[in-house]
Amino acid sequence: MLGAAGAAGAVAAVGAAPASAVAAPSAPARDLAPAHDALRRLLPDHADQFRLRALPRGEGAQAPDRFRVTGSTGRIEIAATTPAAALTGAHWYLKYTCDAVVSWAGSRTALPRRLPAPRTPVERSATVPHRFALNDTHDGYTAPYADWPRWERMLDVLALHGCNEVLVTAGQEAVYHRLLQDFGYDDAEARAWLPAPSHQPWWLLQNMSGYGGPLGTGLIDRRAALGRSIADRMRELGMAPVFPGYFGTVPDGFVDRNPGTRVVPQGTWNGLRRPDWLDPRTPVFAEVAAAFYRHQEELFGPAAHFKMDLLHEGGDAGDVPVPDAARAVESALRTAHPGATWVILGWQANPRPALLEAVDTERLLIVDGLSDLDTVTDREKDWGGAPYAFGTIPNFGGRTTIGANTDRWTEKFTAWRDKPGSALVGTAYMPEATERDPAAFELFGELAWRSEKVDREAWFRAYPTFRYGGRDRAAEAAFAALAATAYRLTSTDGRPVDSLFSRRPNLTASVRTAFDPAGFDRAFAALLDVRPALRDSDTYRHDLTDLARQALADRSRTLLPQLRAAHADKDVARFRTLAALWLKLMRLADAVAGCHRAFLLGPWLEDAKRLATNPAEAVRLEWTARTLITTWADRAAADQLSNYANRDWHGLLAEVHLPQWRAYLDELTDALVEGRATKPFDWYPGEEEWTRRTDVHPVRATGDAHRTARRVFETLSTAPYQGAVTVSADPAAFTPGSTGTVTAAFRSLNGLRSTGRVDFELTGLDATATGDTSLDEVAAGGSGSVHWRVTAPSEPLTAPLRPMPYGLSTVYGPRGEERVTDLRRGAVYLAAPLEPGWRTYTSNAAVFGQLGGRLAINGAGQDLWKGTSQFGTAYREGAWSEGAEVTVRVDAQENTGGWARAGIVVRNGLATPGSAGFLNLAVTPSNGVALSYDTNGDGTLDAYRRITGIKAPVLLRLTRSGDGCTGSCSTDGGTTWRTVATVAVPGTATAQDVGIFMSATNGGSGLRGTAEFSGWQLG
Repeated sequence: MLGAAGAAGAVAAVGAAPASAVAAPSAPARDLAPAHDALRRLLPDHADQFRLRALPRGEGAQAPDRFRVTGSTGRIEIAATTPAAALTGAHWYLKYTCDAVVSWAGSRTALPRRLPAPRTPVERSATVPHRFALNDTHDGYTAPYADWPRWERMLDVLALHGCNEVLVTAGQEAVYHRLLQDFGYDDAEARAWLPAPSHQPWWLLQNMSGYGGPLGTGLIDRRAALGRSIADRMRELGMAPVFPGYFGTVPDGFVDRNPGTRVVPQGTWNGLRRPDWLDPRTPVFAEVAAAFYRHQEELFGPAAHFKMDLLHEGGDAGDVPVPDAARAVESALRTAHPGATWVILGWQANPRPALLEAVDTERLLIVDGLSDLDTVTDREKDWGGAPYAFGTIPNFGGRTTIGANTDRWTEKFTAWRDKPGSALVGTAYMPEATERDPAAFELFGELAWRSEKVDREAWFRAYPTFRYGGRDRAAEAAFAALAATAYRLTSTDGRPVDSLFSRRPNLTASVRTAFDPAGFDRAFAALLDVRPALRDSDTYRHDLTDLARQALADRSRTLLPQLRAAHADKDVARFRTLAALWLKLMRLADAVAGCHRAFLLGPWLEDAKRLATNPAEAVRLEWTARTLITTWADRAAADQLSNYANRDWHGLLAEVHLPQWRAYLDELTDALVEGRATKPFDWYPGEEEWTRRTDVHPVRATGDAHRTARRVFETLSTAPYQGAVTVSADPAAFTPGSTGTVTAAFRSLNGLRSTGRVDFELTGLDATATGDTSLDEVAAGGSGSVHWRVTAPSEPLTAPLRPMPYGLSTVYGPRGEERVTDLRRGAVYLAAPLEPGWRTYTSNAAVFGQLGGRLAINGAGQDLWKGTSQFGTAYREGAWSEGAEVTVRVDAQENTGGWARAGIVVRNGLATPGSAGFLNLAVTPSNGVALSYDTNGDGTLDAYRRITGIKAPVLLRLTRSGDGCTGSCSTDGGTTWRTVATVAVPGTATAQDVGIFMSATNGGSGLRGTAEFSGWQLG
């Protein structure tokens, strides 16, 4: 067990000290007193059994923090370099000696009266100097209205988990309130520009301003006092507060009030107007920055780390050279704080190469949000050797999801840290909201304190022992299943997926998954079976509630394709049954969320009201709190950000999401019965009305976690429609008169109970079964298949591809329950062969055909963007070089998604996934003609330029000249051309592959589509 593993790497192993009585309290070494104060808060009945002693830090600025844990029964001795390191050592002792844990999502601190002696002495050193925590958005999505007791505990928890640098944004509005009055704004104008605490992170990022304001002076003062308390406590613990730096955000009217000033308008962000950017090259910028840093230090004390990102998420540099701007921003920082570290987020194309080339990278720390993506392989190359922290953003918006890339963490961190020439100097845990997914945080926090590579499987075996207070086979089985599913994500963007129950209703929503839901079911079922003696803890109740909630959320992605298919088939009875099941599961999700405080709406709202300084302010703050988790802001923002903070919360599900889905499904049912089109919905008015409500919600659990989770288990194990059927053909495409095999594969998505008999019937094809067309049983989460021999029609083809439609009926259900029928319609294809010279590649199960000058591709594909690259292409190898030009007409394109793509594709090697030099020019059903391209040479598409309002048929042209490619389109047969854009792609080879392509971009719906082409010319 990790009692021993936790002690692995100890500097010295000595015999256990003899047991002794609990010693009388004694004062800890003076510089470690804040750690002892924290232990009194966390372990009031046992704190006096800890003896704390200072360790010398060692020479040099990069000397590592370290701790040593020794002692005897009732007298635990911890020596450490800082109070925070002492707390890290105390938590290591609690976990690996006492089977206890303190986390931000449930804690178990039931301890014997006399603390046991450590099994062996343990000494550990941090292997990297920077252990950064929190995201720019944390203060919005987690605790915008948190008080000091909540922050005090958060800092204790962060120290226990080895963090030593924490982003602190609370109270920064006070800096700007003072600053603006220095530069021509009165008190009321300054306060009107400041948004409510819930929205301040995006104001600090220069995305918006003013929303939820104006702020009262009392609230500004209260938040400033909170920020000062946070920073002071961090300094007491030996941790470094990381404050926002100044990079040029100013309100409207700044130029009028400050002659000689120059600003660059920043446009909009998700429908919200962005503040202007003060040109950093101007003398006024230096004056403003100096005043900013002066006010900040007066309010919050000294700091040596400052977080800022120039031109965040679409910021516009205008005619300001980025290198000049970066040097000016850096100069202002160094003038105010010589030797300070500029902290910058590694995210997508940030930081820009031009910035890195302009500044002193020795005093820069890049906190990488993408270290755990498969596409990220060499940060030394990406950032020219600039120091960086291995980081992750495992949670977006505070969504109630379980899952993280723990397999990438344990594989990559040690290897990257220890390779020759490594610039890795830290870790960075940056969820957009904290207090979620405690296992992920626990594991990540240990990375920096282990010189050895973490044995992931052993770690997950040990975790439930200290999480629940003792060994239990069911708990170990649960976390083994979680380690194989939720903590080994398969999503291409590296993110867990949230619940569709908590989104605006939409039958065409993406149903992609990040892990096997049936495998996750096994974790849920096993956790239910933990022995009763271990169930009575906050940690167990939290985790069981979370797993039951996630098991229900997984069904939203299982059922939506079936709802969509029943609707497409106009099968009213099947649609009604599925709709009723959907709503039943939503009601159950609301009930189970009520079983732990972490999943209640009430505390979120009560915190907002409690922070207010008067009744009117309480109403406004509650409104902003409600808004952030629904519409996000006004209608313009809601169209793009509604339910971004997707939360399966008790009260929120019942009051907002369940009524929406019930109205939507009722209308779809009525429209099917009446044979009419579905009426459109405008969700915003109802959502906006809910944000204005002031009704009270529970702040304590409303149900028993185990009893309610048992209801979830019984409901899900017996529910119908928990299967998936896929059809494949061998060969992938037939020729006239040929024969082949068609296979129907059934997968049980129910990981809680096996099926009974499964019967298949294939119609519409000239088919003969090659064996039994029934399966006696399919195990929980298992699969099975049946086969038919199919003969294609012998008539000659008149088109490149010809569908051979079929119907497949599958009758199945959980063992002992009533069976249901899944009716699926699709097609296998007859294809005319491609002419010599064409090569093909598919990652979307595409089939290809050519008849004379006409070509066609039929295929699926979830997406063709960033980490997801699913497309089919017929191409010419090595034919794209300097001066080349290619044209093709997209004659027709099926609408399988608004971003379905058909057109021209270029890559260094089209048959090589991840190959560089990637771009495509494509027409889409809803988004015009887009030129999509890779901006950083990592082989993924991450930027696009487009012309809207165009659909197929359209003529596309791509030309290559120098370092760039120019995409154009014509809707009049080539008489006139419109330029989409000219772009350059890093890593482009001298000779590349070029061809036609398509992607259904179906969002995981499974839909296939056909794109038809003609007029291919390459010269």
